[in-house]
Amino acid sequence: MLIGDVARLSDLSPATIRYYEELGLLTAPPRSGAGYRHYSDATIEELRFIKKGQGLGFSLEEIGEILKISRAGEAPCAHVLELAERNLASAEERIRHLHAFRDRLASLIAKWKGTTTCNAGGLCEIISSADLPSVPTTTRGAAGSE
Repeated sequence: MLIGDVARLSDLSPATIRYYEELGLLTAPPRSGAGYRHYSDATIEELRFIKKGQGLGFSLEEIGEILKISRAGEAPCAHVLELAERNLASAEERIRHLHAFRDRLASLIAKWKGTTTCNAGGLCEIISSADLPSVPTTTRGAAGSE
């Protein structure tokens, strides 16, 4: 099966399939004389496994560990359970942070409503006057991504 067929059947792009191959998540398939990759049905099963793993919150690195254990002929379920428990604890911690952020933001919005005048040409007083805990200097993006 060629990469286009695998992409269609797995609902992934060819670029994603090649990326997973580069990461070692997929075993490199044999190639034709012209250099085309020839995948087996097992590849589709592995791609579906990767997608399900991601859907359960496992990182690609964690999924790679699971696949490595499986390919070594060992049962990976104990490792999967350990990872899942660790991921659950991490999710619960993120939820606690998000609840605190939500409460802080709701309080600030209530404080700001109708009390702030905008200064054209200046910095927004809403943001400038916000009383927040120290803000880490990071470039990671959205609020609460620590």
